[in-house]
Amino acid sequence: MQTTEVGQNSEIKQVIGSLCMMNNRFMNFMLDDNKKAAQVFLRVILGDDKIKVRNVRIQSFIQNIYGHSSQLDILAQDSKGRYFNVEVQRSDEGAPARRARFYSSILDTHFLQPGKLYEELPDTYVIFITENDVLHDNLPLYNIRRRIDENAKCFEDGSRIIYVNSQRRDNTALGKLMQDLYCTEPKNLHYHEFAERMDF
Repeated sequence: MQTTEVGQNSEIKQVIGSLCMMNNRFMNFMLDDNKKAAQVFLRVILGDDKIKVRNVRIQSFIQNIYGHSSQLDILAQDSKGRYFNVEVQRSDEGAPARRARFYSSILDTHFLQPGKLYEELPDTYVIFITENDVLHDNLPLYNIRRRIDENAKCFEDGSRIIYVNSQRRDNTALGKLMQDLYCTEPKNLHYHEFAERMDF
C-alpha cells in the first residue's frame, strides 16, 4: 500500500514539475489574484511600464442571457479602469478572429451599466497568447484595431485585439516573457514576479 502511494506521489511530482505557463490551468494558478505577475504580462505585451493592475481574476464567467456566454481565462483591470482579457491557446482552432471579436463584444455589454453614457464604456483589450503563429506573418505581436479604409486612420473606439506569437522567443522583453511561458524551472525564469508562485 505504501509503495503504491510513494509511486503515485512521485508520478504527481513529475507531472507538476513538467508544467509551464503555456498550460492553461497552470497559467491560471500563476496569475490568480497575483497582481504583480499580471502587471508584468500586460506591461511587456503592451510596451507600457506604467500599467498598474488593480485586480485580476481567473475563469470569469460572463453570462449572456441573449446568446452564447463566455468563460474568460484571465480578466484584469488596471488603475485607469481598462479591462484586459488574456487567453492562452495551444490549439490554433481556439484562437479564430471571430472568437476575439465575440470576447471583445461581450466585455462591452458586460461593463457598460444601465443608464451610463456610451462615452463611459471602458477601454478593453482581448489578448490571445498562441502556441503557434496563427496569423502566419512571423511577427512577435499583432495589434489589431479598427480603421477607416478611405484614409487608413485608426477608428478609436477603445477596443483592441492582440495576438502574441509565443514562437518568437528572442532576447527582447517580449521574447523573454515568451521564454518564461515555456520554462519549468523557477530559477530559470527571467521575470522574478513569476518565480515565487511557480516555486510554490
